[in-house]
Amino acid sequence: MSFEFDKKIMYPADPTATPKRFQEYCSYYKVKYDICKEQNPKKIAEIGVRCGYSAWVFLQACPLAEYRGFDANNGTHGGQGGENHRFSNWAKHILSPYQAFLTELDTQLVSDLYVRNVDLFHVDGDHTVEGVRHDLDLAFKCISDDGLILIDDYTYLQTVEDGVDGWILKNSKHIEVDFIPSLRGEILIRKN
Repeated sequence: MSFEFDKKIMYPADPTATPKRFQEYCSYYKVKYDICKEQNPKKIAEIGVRCGYSAWVFLQACPLAEYRGFDANNGTHGGQGGENHRFSNWAKHILSPYQAFLTELDTQLVSDLYVRNVDLFHVDGDHTVEGVRHDLDLAFKCISDDGLILIDDYTYLQTVEDGVDGWILKNSKHIEVDFIPSLRGEILIRKN
């Protein structure tokens, strides 16, 4: 089965829901779909749910997977406009056919998400240098021995690149890293 990003899952009031952005999203989300399909996760987690587009894509690739999403829903970073729960309500709507659990949580305020054995963990939350590093620490605690961390926006935002690079340098003895070209650049991290 080939993947197609469905325009109907885009939140109508999302400021990024433009015809140009939809065309970009088709190839952008195909990369995420392919990564997820290859990993074939039983358990998926994500920091930075926003409207649920990435979550929907992951669950298209692996519809029987359990998904856990965490988002502050406070309108910061990529969630601008989501502070009144419009985005999170939309995410709940498009993810309702799946085993998806969404938690409103500012991950910068916690030291553990208490989720374990995650096979695919998508990091797309706080886009500050320190925020990215903190979210990566959380994700690394959660992934299984064969788990994968997928980081969004690596080539899109300098702060994300700096945060990821610093985290990788600090943890280089324990991880393997791959770069996947995409609209915004994806980084894959595995335990070694």
